[in-house]
Amino acid sequence: MARRLAATLVGLASTVGVAACVDDGPPTSRPTATLAAGTTSATTTSEPKVTIPDGVLVAVPIQNRPDPAKDQFQIKIVNGTSERFTVAAVQMVWAGLTTEVVERANPAIVVGGQRIDLPVPLAPATCTGDGTRATMPSLDTARVVVTEPSGATRDIPVVDPDHVARRLYEEDCRRQFVESHVAIEWVDLHEGEFEGRPVTVGELRLMRREAIGEVAVTAISDTIPFLVDPLGTEPGEVVATLPDGAATVSVPVRFLESRCDPHALAEITQPTKFVAQVMLGGADPVAYVVYPDRDLWTPMRLTADRACVQLGKVVFVGDD
Repeated sequence: MARRLAATLVGLASTVGVAACVDDGPPTSRPTATLAAGTTSATTTSEPKVTIPDGVLVAVPIQNRPDPAKDQFQIKIVNGTSERFTVAAVQMVWAGLTTEVVERANPAIVVGGQRIDLPVPLAPATCTGDGTRATMPSLDTARVVVTEPSGATRDIPVVDPDHVARRLYEEDCRRQFVESHVAIEWVDLHEGEFEGRPVTVGELRLMRREAIGEVAVTAISDTIPFLVDPLGTEPGEVVATLPDGAATVSVPVRFLESRCDPHALAEITQPTKFVAQVMLGGADPVAYVVYPDRDLWTPMRLTADRACVQLGKVVFVGDD
């Protein structure tokens, strides 16, 4: 803990690294087989590049920076034709992930040559096979269904050049895989005190579900506003271990303030997205996001802000 605390108090003006994002989604059905460890959604150099064709009407899944915190992504309608139509409702339909139908209070008019973004809520993946890319349903069958004010519908083929749909599928299948084996959550989070300043304290709890053998959280990421400090654990050590045969284990934690400058804090869209590396039965770790309860997000930020002010570490960064 001493080394972690030293990192907290020194060099607050430097950038704190943030682990790769893994978006969450509502609980749903479980993958039917073991998820391959270490699966990522990165595009490999060997796979062919996906491009948006010219002169046709297609739908492109995208996700802007604020979207994950809103539990949504966007459907970009790319109208390469001369057709004009009105969108009163929109839905993505795919064997791997199907969204709710989103009815628009103000229907969107799409004209020839236009590109328009339509938000849709994140949806749980329908994981097939082992829940990995190798057994993922083909995106060739994915469609965006647009409903016009008259009730007429049109099916628009999906093109996924940035592999957003694939990433959302893979990430949610990993979430489902972990949750089928073990429940991981923050519990009893409340304001405490550390060295005279306010901090959020509580526990990280693991509860066995279908997991066989030992379960371990080998690491958990910091975020820009917070450093996660598992009490009694040095950096690089396993954060929490659920021994073989044990039903539950809890470890005390506190959330220390990290970056204090308003410039950095204004840029972060998911300040409480803590990414745990979960090892199940000795397999390679799988990334899993452990969010605090949503109603605690603002109190946690206010506690960290007060600590920054008390420590005199609120650094204002101007435009050079």
